[in-house]
Amino acid sequence: MVDFEDLVRSEAYRIWETEGCPDGQHDRHWQMAAERVREARSPVRAEAPVVPIPLKRVALSARRGKPQPSVAVGLRASA
Repeated sequence: MVDFEDLVRSEAYRIWETEGCPDGQHDRHWQMAAERVREARSPVRAEAPVVPIPLKRVALSARRGKPQPSVAVGLRASA
């Protein structure tokens, strides 16, 4: 398995090359690289699931002439 420091060193070198090999930026490059490697190694955070509007209920309520307040407000806001 590749060591954390080796990954950071490689990433810092890539950053240094991408920026045109500037002098005196090694600390900043190292910090940027360490942050990128940590982010790449961390587990992916799951986002909250999107709950769809039950279309059958919306269609039935519209047919009866009684739109639900939350649906009516949502439709106007997105238009």
